[in-house]
Amino acid sequence: MAGSFPGATALVARGDEILADEVAGSAIVEPRTEAVTPDTLFDLASLTKPLSTGAILASSGDALPLDASPGRFLPEWKRTRYDGITLAHLLTHTSGLPAWFPLYVRGEGPAAYRRALGELEPEEAPGKRVIYSDPNFLLMGEILETALGAPLDRLFLETVASPAGSGARFLPAPPAAFAATEKGDRFERAMVAARGLAYAGFRDGVVRGEVHDGNAFRRGGVAGHAGLFGTARDVWKLALAWLSPRLAAFGADRTKELPEARGLSWQGRRGAGSAIPEMSAGSFGHTGFTGTSLWIDPAREWILVLLTNRIHPEVKEIPFNEVRQRFHRVAYESLG
Repeated sequence: MAGSFPGATALVARGDEILADEVAGSAIVEPRTEAVTPDTLFDLASLTKPLSTGAILASSGDALPLDASPGRFLPEWKRTRYDGITLAHLLTHTSGLPAWFPLYVRGEGPAAYRRALGELEPEEAPGKRVIYSDPNFLLMGEILETALGAPLDRLFLETVASPAGSGARFLPAPPAAFAATEKGDRFERAMVAARGLAYAGFRDGVVRGEVHDGNAFRRGGVAGHAGLFGTARDVWKLALAWLSPRLAAFGADRTKELPEARGLSWQGRRGAGSAIPEMSAGSFGHTGFTGTSLWIDPAREWILVLLTNRIHPEVKEIPFNEVRQRFHRVAYESLG
């Protein structure tokens, strides 16, 4: 699909062997043009959910039991309308919480976000429906910080990125090269206006070197659902750990009675718009709004990474999963 994105990097690996690692196009086209390089840092968007939040949880041992309620860690969540919600529900997007809410309209920063999350009303009883929800992982991030006693970016660096030898990071600093994202927060401006809400702090220029997601940005750039930056090799190094049987179990289908497969922070092949039938039944992956995706086929030890800046300089309403599927088909055909 020509014109789907300005630039991209793609990586295909079998375990710790990289079979293909390619870059193409532009990291930025407005206000100037710069080419993508192997060192270009992409906004990984919702890949943050499994690669940071899920991975930190996996490294925490028994500190956070899956059957625990959020109220065990956060006083704001001891109210009766949250009865029955567990950490497993948050991680599988079956808590019943809404898909999105601009927490920053009620105040910016971690303290304000924690209060706002405690005021959200569920849309469904827990376990009844998959509602892909950023608040699930914003809340999970608050729980991790409280239970483990450190900010998410430090937990990620110490327990996930450094052991993996990955340069993926929150809050990347200049002079690193970034792929640009949207201009002027236009997409999120429209979503806020559509809900009859008001906010005066939207950005005006092209977003580059800052997380695109508004909730992550206004929390301080570090959140449980978005905020990670990295190269394709950074993502591959993080993905390698998930080939182990213990971590691959996080990708197992825990929503078999529902229309799509959800694991603990991962999406399974069944019902996934970016997946293809050629993937093994136990494959799991995730996508990101900025144009990113990662799929892991543990039966074959294949790792497929596609990072693009498809929302630069504006969000186009195109079926981007078709691009992801095409990449996956080419990769599987070449891998045999």
